[in-house]
Amino acid sequence: MNNSELVNMNNSELDRIDWKILQELRKDGRISNVDLASRVGLSQSPCWTRVKSLEERGIIVGYQAIVSQKALGRPETMIVQVTMDRHNDSTMRDFENQVKDIPEVVEACVVAGEFDFLLKVSLEDTSNFEQFLSEKLYKIPSVKQVRSILMIRDLLKAS
Repeated sequence: MNNSELVNMNNSELDRIDWKILQELRKDGRISNVDLASRVGLSQSPCWTRVKSLEERGIIVGYQAIVSQKALGRPETMIVQVTMDRHNDSTMRDFENQVKDIPEVVEACVVAGEFDFLLKVSLEDTSNFEQFLSEKLYKIPSVKQVRSILMIRDLLKAS
């Protein structure tokens, strides 16, 4: 293996096979070791060893189910930028705790930049968005401003 095939990531060297394994597991976390080995060009035993190594080194930290919001009756997705009017620890922590209990919020991130939080919100349809705002998001203290973007399609997820 030459240096161009290695990538240093938090003191963890990954070669092109490791990256292929990660890419395949992102697509299908339940793929069998037999199929994974075939897709990345390894035999089963070395493939299993590499996956275990990636897990032990903390590069793979878990496996998750991808839930279809459409199948749950919430096919519309809004990306919501939230700006707070105060930025002290208790205000930020309070927002974080409250947003975790809102079922329509399927992803939430603290961000740096023009706004403080980025939310991914799933709804029955866009007409429910105003109700979501008035009954849930605006009831959280210190929310100063909300900007929204209608997500048309996720390019990285299968349709």
